[in-house]
Amino acid sequence: MPICTKCGGSRFNSWNRCMDCRNARAKLRAQRIKENGGSHTKREWSALLARSPTCAECDREWSAIPPRPDSRYKNVWTKGHKHAVYHGGTDDISNIQAECYECNFKKNAGRLKRT
Repeated sequence: MPICTKCGGSRFNSWNRCMDCRNARAKLRAQRIKENGGSHTKREWSALLARSPTCAECDREWSAIPPRPDSRYKNVWTKGHKHAVYHGGTDDISNIQAECYECNFKKNAGRLKRT
C-alpha cells in the first residue's frame, strides 16, 4: 500500500493522488474564499453562463471541447476566477468567468504574493 510522502496518508484516488492532501487543500481554499469575501448566487452564475457561448480563455465553443475524462462531471465548463483566490481575488460574480475545464486546470496561481 502506498504512503504519501507529504502527509503520511494511505488513501489514494484513482489518479494515485493522496486524498488527505486533497482534502487539506480544499479546506485551505475554502478558508481563503471566506477571508477574501464576495459571493455569487446560482442564478447569477447561470445568467453569466448563458451569456458565455465560449470559453473566456481559449474562445472555443462549448461543443468543440472534448468531454471531461471523469464521467462524474457532465459539463465541459467550469467557474474560473479572473483574479486568483490564491492572490486575494474574491468569489464575487464580477471576478468569475466561464472557462473550459482544460483552460481552468492548466492555470496555476503561482507563488503566493506577500503583502
